[in-house]
Amino acid sequence: MFSPTSNRPPETVSDAPPDQNIGPIWLTVSTTLLIPLVLTTFLRLWVRIACRKVGWDDVTIILSLLMTVVRYSFGVMQLSHGNGRHRRYLTDYDYMMINKWGWYGQVFHFLAMTLLKVSVSCLVLRMKDSRSLRIWVYALIVPVVFFNMGAVVILLAECKPTGFWRGASAQCWDNRVRIYWNYAAMAVVWKIKIPFQKKLMVVALMSLGLIASTFGIVRAASLGVSQEDLSWSFCIVAIWSNIELFLGIIAANLALSRAIYLYFREGSESQSRGRANTSGFGYADSGYRGDGFKVSSTFISSKLRRATSKAPSSNSDIPLEPGIQKKTEFWWREDEGSGRAASQQSDVDIQPAP
Repeated sequence: MFSPTSNRPPETVSDAPPDQNIGPIWLTVSTTLLIPLVLTTFLRLWVRIACRKVGWDDVTIILSLLMTVVRYSFGVMQLSHGNGRHRRYLTDYDYMMINKWGWYGQVFHFLAMTLLKVSVSCLVLRMKDSRSLRIWVYALIVPVVFFNMGAVVILLAECKPTGFWRGASAQCWDNRVRIYWNYAAMAVVWKIKIPFQKKLMVVALMSLGLIASTFGIVRAASLGVSQEDLSWSFCIVAIWSNIELFLGIIAANLALSRAIYLYFREGSESQSRGRANTSGFGYADSGYRGDGFKVSSTFISSKLRRATSKAPSSNSDIPLEPGIQKKTEFWWREDEGSGRAASQQSDVDIQPAP
């Protein structure tokens, strides 16, 4: 048991750490990754809605984005209290608020990671929904969701009362409980009896790529830090956590980069064809050709009347007059000379053959 806001550990002047602040590093890294995260998610949703192909992978990635933005907001709120500095240089109130907002941020972090991995699993099944792949993905996603949601349960239950920022009255479990719980998800997936290559793919999928996996390992290793200087040590952990989460969402969106590129490419090509061939697109129903002359119109009428049929159809009784009249009109315009317009009209009566 420990109380994170208990009295500061005794330190001599020589043992005191320097008054450094890594909070701006957290803000720079997180904001730099948040911009492409929001942009790629927006493009993905735009294309899916335009193509009317919104699926569960899109719904869960949007929810993951919302959770991520909330987590980012809690991190920004921590900075105003000095998050990223050593405990020695903070007041008890600031240290309590850092732990409070950090606790809420961790809850939303695990929720975002859970939704992200569910989204990737749905995307994989959407691309190739074979029976064997479905079994492997289910074998992956069930323990991942279980352990990620279990981490949320641990956050809610590890302290009495809930929340480890409440001062000396809060008695909490050791931080290593959360660390071992995070490792358990990887261990369970690794023990699943599937081919080795598929197992590597499953583990990589759970951490969303080699780069994100590396940052996740560094984050887990960083959790084994002193429990007495959380404002410094957990800020380092938060940097790696955000890199893992933000890169994961970006990677999930970039999996659809080809579809996004083709959508905008076809749209630009259609606009180019519309500008180059206005007679075929913009003026299809205007009656004008591209050279400026009016299209000649031909009217064909008949003076023959066909005997009325006894068929019940209303479309079968077509009156025809005796003889066929063909009327052709020609129009042109003279830009030079007198500027008068001339016209020619011809009427041709064709009598029916005897």
